[in-house]
Amino acid sequence: MDRRVKFSYEEKLQVALAVIKGKETAGAAARRIGGGETTVQRWVAHYRHHGKAGLRLHKGGYKGSFKIEVIKHMLKNHLSLGQTATLFGIPQSDTVWRWLKKYEQHGGQGLLEETRGRKKMNKPRKPQKHNKKTPDTAEEKLAAMQSELAYLRAENAYLKKLSALIQEEEALKKRSSKGSKPSGN
Repeated sequence: MDRRVKFSYEEKLQVALAVIKGKETAGAAARRIGGGETTVQRWVAHYRHHGKAGLRLHKGGYKGSFKIEVIKHMLKNHLSLGQTATLFGIPQSDTVWRWLKKYEQHGGQGLLEETRGRKKMNKPRKPQKHNKKTPDTAEEKLAAMQSELAYLRAENAYLKKLSALIQEEEALKKRSSKGSKPSGN
């Protein structure tokens, strides 16, 4: 079960400002809202570095070129995961950690490949039944038309038989319902 709690922008802002102004510690604020102390510390760091915009959630994914830039900057400047996440406005340092692992395993190319969502199937598609080849010669056209005519005749006969059976069944129901009614004597 997911134990994470989502906080609104207003809640994050209120907590970050309270900690920055010295009204409460990160630990006290975390206990008050039912969150983690490191979460509150991350909000404070994001607010200090990016202002109010740092507390807004990032929607969607990141481009591969951005991921490479982040990892290269982190390695060049010997930054921690948290410092890097704060610097680039990435909500979770775990995101940077995943990028770093992928970079270490596959290089920059690994960060350029999209890995979210279902994997694409490489199976060839089956030909669809409704894509019939159009006949070329007069003989082929005649054969196709005769085949279609035979199919339509069979379908017509089937529908007539079905209609007759339904009418017969309804007639039986009417007869049986008339016989079971009490007489008005």
